[in-house]
Amino acid sequence: MKIHWSKSIFITFLLATFLLVACREEFNPEVNPMDTNLLVVEGYIAIDGSTSTIKLSRTGNLDQAQFRIESGAVLRLIGKESGAWSFQELEAGVHSISEILPVNQEYRLNIRLRNNETYESELLTPISTPELDEVTWSKGDSGVSIRVNTQGTAEAQYFLWQYEEDWIFRSAIGTFYRYDRETRRIEEVTPETDVSRCWNDSRIQRIAIENSRRFNGDLISDKEINLIPNLSEKLSARYSILVKQYAIDRNAFDFWEIMRKNSEDIGGIFSPLPSLIGGNIKKVGDSNVSVIGYISMGIPSTKRIFITAEEVAPWPVRISEYDNCSARPDTIPPSRYAEYFQSGNFMPVNPIFGDGPFPIAFRAAPAFCVDCTQRGTNVKPDFWED
Repeated sequence: MKIHWSKSIFITFLLATFLLVACREEFNPEVNPMDTNLLVVEGYIAIDGSTSTIKLSRTGNLDQAQFRIESGAVLRLIGKESGAWSFQELEAGVHSISEILPVNQEYRLNIRLRNNETYESELLTPISTPELDEVTWSKGDSGVSIRVNTQGTAEAQYFLWQYEEDWIFRSAIGTFYRYDRETRRIEEVTPETDVSRCWNDSRIQRIAIENSRRFNGDLISDKEINLIPNLSEKLSARYSILVKQYAIDRNAFDFWEIMRKNSEDIGGIFSPLPSLIGGNIKKVGDSNVSVIGYISMGIPSTKRIFITAEEVAPWPVRISEYDNCSARPDTIPPSRYAEYFQSGNFMPVNPIFGDGPFPIAFRAAPAFCVDCTQRGTNVKPDFWED
């Protein structure tokens, strides 16, 4: 988050800082080492057979930008009345389950780490989520706003929204040819080997929550959950967003409200420390050990929409990584193909034709500028609609 200060506010800040430094003793707070190594548990457990994912990680030191993955744990969901279900670790720190579970009982999530430390959730009560009525979008001065409409009920008044973004993008320099390093020949691309069009995705999102009791008739209307900023490549061709709506209880809502304020404040001096945020996960045998995370469960509601570049036109796009992309002016004959292309650092573009139908030479461009798979994948997602 960038903070812009006016000149007068900046001068006032400097003056206040000088007075504080001049009048007060230096304060060096002690940081509990454990507070920089907290277990973080993220996820939602769906009982309708759709895929549920739980992610485990650890907080790092103040100079570490990302959480550290906590791998090798064993996760089990235990029914209060009957039944137990095991998660599978799909990748390091990411555990998944897809089961249809009884709705009329409570559950507890059990987590056993590699060092045999055990954590468990409070009892979880499944909540059925009302249907997500509509996902809409509108273009404004700041970009494209993604919004939702839904109707709360007496049983479901607190909501959390998460989403998955996917989009098409193109390489800076297109080509219909590729160099085969095994045969050492240049050939035309096929749909499978075309690296001019790719898909990318983002699972990083802002925290979007709402309490339907704040509105007449529990009707939540035009709640913004995401904003695609101007110049974003997400809308350079075609964009998709899958919105997931979860009904949660009041305690979960309060937890996410604190997390939202912390993420927006970027850790203001009055913001709760991570070790004080808590959640519904505790260490077995020592409830004083802090854990960050709140697990909810129930039946979610989802909806996907697509947005094309034509619908938001004009939409100028700037991909800074491509700023210096250009083809080399040298004309490369077949005798020098291996010299230019065998390393994989350059790719053939701009064919040069003679009298016949086949190119007699090419120009070369950096592979990063031509091969979009270096920033995404050329495999179309299963859900994608052209």
